[in-house]
Amino acid sequence: MKLSVIMAVYNNAPTLQQAVNSILKQTFKDFQFIIVNDVSTDQSEQILNQLAKKDKRIKLINNKAKLGLTKSLNKALKLVKTKYIARMDGDDIALPKRFEKQIDYLNKHPQIGLLGTAVYLINDKDKQIGLKRYSSNHKVLRKKVLHYCPFIHPTWILRRSVLLEVGEYNQNFPYAQDYELILRIASKFPTANLPEPLLKYRVDSSVAISLKNLKKQEWLALKARFLALVNYSYPLSESWKLIKPALSFLVPVSIKKIIYRQFYWK
Repeated sequence: MKLSVIMAVYNNAPTLQQAVNSILKQTFKDFQFIIVNDVSTDQSEQILNQLAKKDKRIKLINNKAKLGLTKSLNKALKLVKTKYIARMDGDDIALPKRFEKQIDYLNKHPQIGLLGTAVYLINDKDKQIGLKRYSSNHKVLRKKVLHYCPFIHPTWILRRSVLLEVGEYNQNFPYAQDYELILRIASKFPTANLPEPLLKYRVDSSVAISLKNLKKQEWLALKARFLALVNYSYPLSESWKLIKPALSFLVPVSIKKIIYRQFYWK
């Protein structure tokens, strides 16, 4: 077995079965699916129990106390022994050939430490509202990474050897944990994105963490950039790249949502 898929779930009942099934129906089938249920109060646990009974690839862990996304993902990572690790979220939909195409790319490009993909953007009703694609070139990604995170978290596949070197998710980051980790990874390893959309990414949603806790996420993203400059070998000459994110942090959430719908979610 080469691949482990990790997912943390909290109250994702309306979209959970669709998300899990999109992984189980991948054309690449040789994987384990580690799902951490973080004390959901809706029907998520029942849905996951039913799915786990039907497919032995699912390893379900039910937290006894709520840990949050970061600690739940780290709990899943501690069980991983495979060469590759993939991320997934309980409200997104992976396209059938996602793993097949990502693993094929990583096998052919052994220097790449982490690989994302482009995504179709969808809303609460599964309607496609846009497409998001970031650069495939590591030099471009490294140049942009202090401006913003040029990777979409649930599209990640990375090598376990990378995490053994840079460490797991930083538990001081309940939000923006993906950005803090990608800053560490990009400082030491080449990265890439596939230009083909291989995931339907739910953005314009009432339950999206990135909207519910936007200000906390932005503040921690600024903190992650500061750590990158101080601890992760990013030159201080790049500190000017923090100006725009700092100014963006001052924009009210209500206005930010309008900006996202007009520019980001298209």
